[in-house]
Amino acid sequence: MSATNQAQIDLWDGRVGAKWAALHAALDTMLAPVTLELAQRAGSVAGLRLLDIGCGNGKTCTIWLAGGAHVTGVDVSEAMLAVATRRTAGMADLIKADASIWRSENLFDLAVSQFGLMFFADPCAAFTNIAANVRLGGRLLFTCWRPVAENQWVSLPMSAIDDLVAQPSAPAVEPGVPMPGPFALADREQLSGIVASAGFSNITITPLDFSVCLATDGGAAAAADFSTQIGPAATVIAEMDPEIKIAARERLQSAYAPFVREGRVDVGGATWIVDATREQ
Repeated sequence: MSATNQAQIDLWDGRVGAKWAALHAALDTMLAPVTLELAQRAGSVAGLRLLDIGCGNGKTCTIWLAGGAHVTGVDVSEAMLAVATRRTAGMADLIKADASIWRSENLFDLAVSQFGLMFFADPCAAFTNIAANVRLGGRLLFTCWRPVAENQWVSLPMSAIDDLVAQPSAPAVEPGVPMPGPFALADREQLSGIVASAGFSNITITPLDFSVCLATDGGAAAAADFSTQIGPAATVIAEMDPEIKIAARERLQSAYAPFVREGRVDVGGATWIVDATREQ
């Protein structure tokens, strides 16, 4: 594991990964439109050696396997890899590893990732290492979040609890280097530069807007419960005193009330879909 990525590894191989594993069915529903789009853009994967980076709970791995690919999945979360192992029934090669430094003995035809590439302390170095696992002429295809302001599933709950959140001092960061986290690759120009610097070309970066499902039933209360478990709001709520957590959850329920439709809650989401070819 990379020492530079240790903070993110500790999160994903700890409480965050455990929650994502426990809530994998709800997360599949939340991200279903992106999963479908990613699969459609991948096209036929029959016979391909495919690397799924940040494979998490294995939903995308099952899609590639069903399409006839030879699948290797890499993730740092023990809990999510356990879910992925059950779902893939031993048909995928699942590896606990940091994708920023992990190298395969054999090159891949296609490297894919659904929201798994935003957590690197040194994204340029990480993408260069990923490129080294892809054969010349092979593809990189992945999704990442666009800015927070374009993602209502984040901006809405954060706005609702903003005055309850203790404001921490800003961490020291290197100028021009994005902080690891869900929105590290949100800036389109910076994103393009990172992918290009790794040796990829023919880069297309396409916006995808979709409905983020926070609850299939149970209305605003269920959506509020989900938001206290998953996402940036959950991260800050986890650090609150117990009585403040209660107030935060009430705020979230009120914020989601206008979005309830027959018990279901959908709000806006915005991603980039990146497709590129390794030519160096």
